[in-house]
Amino acid sequence: MTTPVLKRATRRELHSPRTAAAATVLVVVAIAAVYAGVEMVLHLLRLDPLLVTPGTALEGAAALPDIEAKPAVIAGAVVVAIAGLVLIWLALTPGRRPRHRLDMPPHSVVVDNAVIASSSAEHIRHELDLPRGAVVVGVGHRSADVTVRPVPGQSVDKERLRAVLKGELTRYGLPAGMSVRARVMRPDEENRER
Repeated sequence: MTTPVLKRATRRELHSPRTAAAATVLVVVAIAAVYAGVEMVLHLLRLDPLLVTPGTALEGAAALPDIEAKPAVIAGAVVVAIAGLVLIWLALTPGRRPRHRLDMPPHSVVVDNAVIASSSAEHIRHELDLPRGAVVVGVGHRSADVTVRPVPGQSVDKERLRAVLKGELTRYGLPAGMSVRARVMRPDEENRER
């Protein structure tokens, strides 16, 4: 595979399409169009409207700028403005999937964040000689968190814990700018959480 094709394929795996948002907008527009069509057909057949006749709806929309600011009109305007801002945000920002591209030239490897977290937790467990289930790691797009619950009598240095996780993430080829947070829970903290 050529490099541009590989880059494009990797980008498609890392970024999610906006299919759900586009489908939602299309369904809403289709429902509005079907409703308007039904109201027009009912009006042409001289039957009672479902909600309002098309002429009354157009007159009401034309009169909106002249009426006083009623709470319902203001609430409707706020809802429409928020929906518009959300749609603009969705259109301009790329969606991120919970995955990372590992730096292994000339190949491109895309790995799920949960796999990275699980592997890192196992490495930390072996490195610090901790029992199974004592290490929990969470990996995000720009940060990683590690929580350790040592057995009573065992001490774990928070800075060493952070360094081990940072070294493991660097070994995978993840961005060096990822923030790493470490937390060591004591048995008394565990009892307070329950």
